[in-house]
Amino acid sequence: MIDTPDDLLLLEAEHLARDLLLDVDDSQRAVASLLNGWEPVIRASATYYAPQTVNPFSQVQEICRGIRRDARDWIGPGRPDPRLDRIRQLLEDVASAPQASGDLPRRQTSALHTCYLATHAVAGTITRYAAELRQDESTRPRGLLITALGSRVQHAEQILDTHLCDRAAATGTAVGPAQALSDAIAGWDRILHDALVDQTPDPRVLLVSANASLGLLRRTAELASLAAAKGHLDSFNVHTRLLPTLNAATDRWDRARDTWRALAPITTGIPHPVAVASHTLYQALHSPELDTGSDTRYALRLAVVATVEAAHLHLQATRRSDLKGMASGVSALTQAVFDQVPGARSLNLWRQLERLDGPALISIPAPVRTELLRQATRNLAAATMAASASHSLLGNDFRPVRPTHGVARPKTEAYLHSSIGPRPLSPTGW
Repeated sequence: MIDTPDDLLLLEAEHLARDLLLDVDDSQRAVASLLNGWEPVIRASATYYAPQTVNPFSQVQEICRGIRRDARDWIGPGRPDPRLDRIRQLLEDVASAPQASGDLPRRQTSALHTCYLATHAVAGTITRYAAELRQDESTRPRGLLITALGSRVQHAEQILDTHLCDRAAATGTAVGPAQALSDAIAGWDRILHDALVDQTPDPRVLLVSANASLGLLRRTAELASLAAAKGHLDSFNVHTRLLPTLNAATDRWDRARDTWRALAPITTGIPHPVAVASHTLYQALHSPELDTGSDTRYALRLAVVATVEAAHLHLQATRRSDLKGMASGVSALTQAVFDQVPGARSLNLWRQLERLDGPALISIPAPVRTELLRQATRNLAAATMAASASHSLLGNDFRPVRPTHGVARPKTEAYLHSSIGPRPLSPTGW
């Protein structure tokens, strides 16, 4: 509905976002241009929810912050795409209107939908560019890195999709324990990025992060099973797709927790902001008022996607050469590499260790970091599968089973001699 000139501006922004979907330019220059223009659009859209500190764009803004350096290193600089720049200008113009028209729920939803379309276009372009690089053996390693970059933009798209499905969250009117959980997840995501993005990795933070991801996945599995038992979710999808992927991701996070526990020093405490955010998240996650309604399921979907971003941050931490761990833990991991990796035993590897025992932090040898990187990559793959399967938490494709009456088929000569067999059985709820 077009009521004011501001609505026309939002409509133009949406049309420009749809135009991005038709763009088939997958060159390095186009990808850099889209990435550099995408983050300002997200920031402009977040102003529609001011003065809220947590809004549907909070987690997406953290993803933007997390990929900034990787985008510069792996794709390169570039001027913002002119269409995205125009979208940003339109959104800012409407948000700064004197009558605060951006507070209207319909216009908040319009801005959210425009960002969803733009994010989908950016993710698709990055994915196609990465696929082209992977075809050539000389550019395959860089293509794999850019693939990971594209997957993070896809996770931002999943977050926006979830908020669009939850109308109360999209318009900033949601209340209750489910909204408290969503806010706690966004707050935890922000603190985790503060501690790990462009910072020397702290094994204690990574240990708490692994614990938080385990809690999110296990609680999601618990409430999803309960929702399926009550008939709120498709039982077949939950038990054959969602729960197996959640279990696989939980196993991987268990291994990550064991690794960081061995490396984390035990003589000093956890950074205070991390401890506060993780405690707030734990309280919201285990609130006795949480039910299996749609609001809670939307929040759990955001929780599973948050574990994917955490896995990306863990992967970034293992790539850093300044990653250090407690000497006794590094020594144990070095021995584990000897036991698992053929040909790894080498006196030179032991010489890389500054010491073999004690709580002091020492550098991690390159072959050990390579093994950590392999584990982090598997952890990310499992978390990504769980996030994909968590779409069933939205319940949009769930149709309650209702009795139907059969319709007699016409017994014509053509039907009797047809090769079309009986309709195959489908799982309940499909």
